[in-house]
Formats: sequence, structure tokens, C-alpha cells
Amino acid sequence: MTPSPTPVYANIAYFRIPEFETRTVAQQASEKESLEAKLREVTARLPAGDRVVLDADEGAALVLFGDPERALEIAQSVHRKARVHAGLNYGPLALSSRGSDARVFGDGLVGAAAAARFGSPERLLLTEDFAKALDATAPERSAELETAGEFTDTKVRLHSFFTPNERKRRAGRRKLVITALGGVAAILFAGVLAREAVQRFFPPPFATVKLLVKPRADIYIDGVMKGRTPPLTEVQVTGGKHIVELRSQGFAPLKMSIDVQPGEQVTLAYNFTGASKPSFWHEWKRRLGGS
Repeated sequence: MTPSPTPVYANIAYFRIPEFETRTVAQQASEKESLEAKLREVTARLPAGDRVVLDADEGAALVLFGDPERALEIAQSVHRKARVHAGLNYGPLALSSRGSDARVFGDGLVGAAAAARFGSPERLLLTEDFAKALDATAPERSAELETAGEFTDTKVRLHSFFTPNERKRRAGRRKLVITALGGVAAILFAGVLAREAVQRFFPPPFATVKLLVKPRADIYIDGVMKGRTPPLTEVQVTGGKHIVELRSQGFAPLKMSIDVQPGEQVTLAYNFTGASKPSFWHEWKRRLGGS
């Protein structure tokens, strides 16, 4: 006994060739071959079990399982490439199998065909059921849809259709880009603020230069006078390189470079009137890279 077709819910894209009935049999066959080639091209990367291509009286239909957003992308791509009347629906199907030999029928296919009949090469139409499925799974894409109007078919059935608005989509992408750039800028700005806060509230410790200088001398650090020794006995400086200058009246000034680490303590001892103390020369030769 042959099992009955299994009812499933899927996305169905229906594509109608414009003015199909006015073409010759040869033209109709050529147009269908071209449309089916574009369908194969667009769906080439989809797993075979995720798609079913169907022949239709005036074109072709494509059953797409899975994500409605992906189905919308595929339908839009075919619509742009083939310049056909296209409709996209989400609904129930009776499906004999998943594959090229599948037999498919049901309200899902009927709804997609109705949308395609009212569509145009410039406007892809989506059914209300598809719009609801898209909103449930990808609300950001659903926000890009706009109402296309209400249409009455030959059996006096009323249909409400939607259509993607490319301007809304581009605006949404710009907003995402701006939001992303703003987030990056905020992170960078926060990093700068954090670094400045750390430096302000938790500054690195100063280095201390102890002064043993005779006779009295003016002390300059990087060209700025810090005082006179005595009574000045030590100077605090930031870590790094500095120029220290000692000026005592009647003597040639003494200028030298020091390189200190934060928190370090060094001693500068110098006697203008006599020989310098060994501790001074040892200290400063070490600072200057000597032996």
C-alpha cells in the first residue's frame, strides 16, 4: 500500500513568467529552461533535502525548508535575476518525498501562486502567513516589510500582501553600521577614560633624588628650578630620563642626565670646592652606562 503524502509546513516561492501564454511553445520551453537554470544557480549551495524545484503551468515553484529569512533571500535573488512575477508563502503542503521526483500540493502552494499572480517584475509579494513566520524568526527583517495592499482573485477571495522595502533595508543596515561604529568608539573612549582615571587616581610612584651638594647650589630639573640646597635635601621626579643641573655662584654649572624608575631612590653628591665623592662618580657613571 502506497503511504499517503506527509503534510509539512514550508516556505514556497512561486515564479510566473510574464506573458507566458502569448509565447510560442518553443519560447515557453526556452523560458522555462532559463528560469529553472537560475533556480539551480541560486540554490546550488543548499543541501538537496532543503529544496524541491517544481514545474508549474506558467513557470516554476521552489519549496524551501527551514529559515524564512533564507527563503526570502533566495526568492529576492531569483526575482532580480529572472525578472518574473514572484510570490512567497509559508503554509502546509502534502509532500510525497523530498527530491526531484516529489509530488507537492496543498494550500501553501496555492497561496504562493496567488501572490505571484498579483506580483510584477518590480515587486515581490509576500503573503500574510509568510510575514508572520518571518516576524517570529527574524523580526529585524520583518520590520523592512510594508503593506502592498489587498487583492481579490477570480474566486472573490481577498488576499493581503506585503513587499520588502529596499530603502528600509538600506536604512537598517546603515543604522547597524552606525551602531557598531558607535559601540567601537564607546569602547575606545571608555578605555581612554579608564586609563586617564587610573593615571589620575593611581599615579605611578615618583622617584626620589637625594641631594648632597656643597656649597649651596640651585637645583634645576629639566630646566625648571626646584629650589636651593641646603635647605632642599631631595627632589621627586617622574620615572624616566631627566636633565639635572646644579648652579653654584662662582663655579661652572654641572649638568647631567639621569634615568630613574618609578619608586626608585638615588643620591646625587657633589662638592663644588673639592674633589667629588666616590659615591657621586660611581652613581652617575652607572647611570650613564660607564664602568
